[in-house]
Amino acid sequence: MDLRQLENIVAIAEERSISRAAERLFISQPALSQQVSKLESRLGVHLFSRDKQGLSLTQAGKVYEANAKKIPFIRDENYNPTYDIAASRQG
Repeated sequence: MDLRQLENIVAIAEERSISRAAERLFISQPALSQQVSKLESRLGVHLFSRDKQGLSLTQAGKVYEANAKKIPFIRDENYNPTYDIAASRQG
């Protein structure tokens, strides 16, 4: 699983639509749907359910989305200080 996959799930949750999320992410709707299906198979749970307003997160999906939103911040918290140390050594 990479950051893009995490961002894709967050986008679907925010858009409540795979089609709109795919447009926003500049990828095809079938590719995004397939990615979700593979992830759900790997996890053994459904992340989304359909309702009158579109897609909504299942309980497992809510947990996944909450954690997925943390990852970019964790990456940045690790990357920025490391980069600063490397840059100070070169200067």
